[in-house]
Amino acid sequence: MSRSSNGRRSRVAALGVATLVLAACASSSPSASQGPLASGQIGGALTIWTAWGGGELAAFQKVLEPFKATTGIDVSLTTVRDIAQLAINVEAGTKLPDIASPPTADKREDWAKDGVMKALEDFIDIDAYTSATYPALVTCPEATCVDIGIVDGKHYQLYVKTQVKGLQWYNAKVFTDEPPTTYDEMLAITPPSGASLFCMGLESGSDSGWPASDMVGNIIMRQSGAQVFTDWYQGKHKWNSPEIKAAYELFGQMADKAYGGTNTALSTAFQRGHKPLFSDPPGCLFYEQATFVTAFFLEDYPDLKAVDDYNFFVDPGIDPANDGNVMGFADSFVMYNDTPQARAFMNFMTTKEAQEIFVGAGGTLAARADVTNFPDPVFQTAADVAANAKNLLPTPGDQMPSDMKKAYWKSLLDFVNDQSKLDSLLTHLDEVQAASYPQ
Repeated sequence: MSRSSNGRRSRVAALGVATLVLAACASSSPSASQGPLASGQIGGALTIWTAWGGGELAAFQKVLEPFKATTGIDVSLTTVRDIAQLAINVEAGTKLPDIASPPTADKREDWAKDGVMKALEDFIDIDAYTSATYPALVTCPEATCVDIGIVDGKHYQLYVKTQVKGLQWYNAKVFTDEPPTTYDEMLAITPPSGASLFCMGLESGSDSGWPASDMVGNIIMRQSGAQVFTDWYQGKHKWNSPEIKAAYELFGQMADKAYGGTNTALSTAFQRGHKPLFSDPPGCLFYEQATFVTAFFLEDYPDLKAVDDYNFFVDPGIDPANDGNVMGFADSFVMYNDTPQARAFMNFMTTKEAQEIFVGAGGTLAARADVTNFPDPVFQTAADVAANAKNLLPTPGDQMPSDMKKAYWKSLLDFVNDQSKLDSLLTHLDEVQAASYPQ
């Protein structure tokens, strides 16, 4: 994208934030309306915690530029990766940031009722927000409302961007057939001579195993439905149940067809798992990962072109009744301190102009369905998947207590290494579940 187009986008964003700042400040603080509102300057300070780093943090800093320039607000931005820090502050009575990510799902209902989180209905046009945002992020026909930040009918999480998971990526010059419609069809595909059906990269440092956890989660939601999926990660459904055991077993069939065998899958970093797709001759046919993986494609192969060289299809179905369940993760903000500065920021983040800056940086979808300035055309297809989802269900491991999440990820590494241990692994996970979740 050219520098001049970025400049135009920033100027447009500045105009959008100026309008919203006027409305936010006038509604939240009568005294604030007696200041320099004609220019949109309200001043003051705003503290934001984010878990983003690297390119995501750089993109967010670009989003903040027109907001700060127009409002004169001094933004203090801190990267806090440990989601538990919010709960530590709440329990200790320590001051919270004005804006941060939401807590884990088990705390959302209590924090909403206790006023720790502030309802969006109090300071934004909720009808405009919900009508512009992907429906699966703001309504909950099947999944638990608390998981998307809705408590007693009020919204507490403001969604700003999202990713879609459960995508089978392929080399478009190698795989030219129609995508399979069921897992059975996918597993029956014969890859090119000498190639494996799947690539796998399960290594991620201390978080190794999470890519496999996404694969199992995608199977559970397609096989057993959104309610079983939700009950499972909330600690209400046993691991050593027919549904969860069957999902591990189906994942095991995929692992049996992985490029290079078990050791390669376990030792390959998820950022590099795609490489055999593009080797000559190809080493594998499919690689399951989220929309963000295209950034790693282009790190290794800068000349690759979307659609011409790489593309994806959504994980195929298992039970037709569960079609429309899509796994993703969506970045959202929660207001913890109700100030004019915080209201101005939250209103700004609802705008098309703000979310276009995120999307223009590449590697993500917005939360608004009308943001389509994708540098990579396959993201438009992913946006259609998100827009048409019946349920956009969260990454399950991220919703689990820390001990449960770690045990889950480790169990998958152990399972890939020796599938005969499945029963004992699931029994151990039930023990961790009993100890990890509030009784």
